[in-house]
Amino acid sequence: MIETILNGLLPVAFVIFLGWLSCRIGLLQHESAGVLATLVIRFALPFALFLGAAKTPPEKLENIDFGTCLAFGLMGGYLVALVVGRYLFRHDLKTATMQALVCGFPDMAYFGAPILAAMFGPEGFLAVLVGNLVTSIFMLPLTIVLTRVADKKEAGHHWGEAWHILSHALVGAAINPIVWLPLLGVALSFAHVALPDPVLASVDTIARAAGGTSLFALGIMLYGERFAINANVLANIGIKNFLQPGLMALGVALFGLSGGPARQVIITGAVPTATAASMFALKNNTYTADATATILLSTLLGIAIEAALIALLGT
Repeated sequence: MIETILNGLLPVAFVIFLGWLSCRIGLLQHESAGVLATLVIRFALPFALFLGAAKTPPEKLENIDFGTCLAFGLMGGYLVALVVGRYLFRHDLKTATMQALVCGFPDMAYFGAPILAAMFGPEGFLAVLVGNLVTSIFMLPLTIVLTRVADKKEAGHHWGEAWHILSHALVGAAINPIVWLPLLGVALSFAHVALPDPVLASVDTIARAAGGTSLFALGIMLYGERFAINANVLANIGIKNFLQPGLMALGVALFGLSGGPARQVIITGAVPTATAASMFALKNNTYTADATATILLSTLLGIAIEAALIALLGT
């Protein structure tokens, strides 16, 4: 169990430290994180999601109850956080949306995958792949739409132009590579199209940069950042680390999952916040400090929660 947890934690801590160290010794500046955020959000992460979808056999993507349970837990946490941010903390729409993403988007690919693989073998990657499809099809497009709507309002547009605002936001989301590339991967999977090895190798080269670059950029963001635990961060931790796995457990009961799939979705729900969420916050120039603090605390707490779940659920 200790080895399983270390496999998920140590690489994360090491790369974050390297990012922090690069600023500490003057090789990079705090502002450099913005460039890396663009690399992750516009290129590396979309291609990583595309590759995962394209290489997944279609029969694995057709498990409706499994996918619905993951969607229930992931989107449930996101929507609860959106309401909390908007109406409890009185954030503007863009800030509340970033808070929702921080609470709803778990680090399935880079924290959850090693743990799930260690517990369930190759089948453990199914929760990662289907979970990332849920975020690609529902969560990330909704985030893009809401932030674009917020930008339109800030630019002076009024709700009387709601259809104009929404149509522009939907178009903006549809042409964003983090939305259409994973959908293209799903289409290729269901069409039984096998990409040539040189194409897969080319895509994999940029896709592999997503995890390490996100963590490195997070380390850069941490340097010089005033770390504070406030009501926002505590609420985020409550939603991400406790409510979301609870919603997954509720989904297991509602959709009749059992055995390995049931354990997979609960463990996936307990995975801490993805570093990519802080990249979105940075790109939108809002909620960066609280996002960074949430990711760090969520990761530390996630280790203990995952360890408890591994001991409780076993294999």
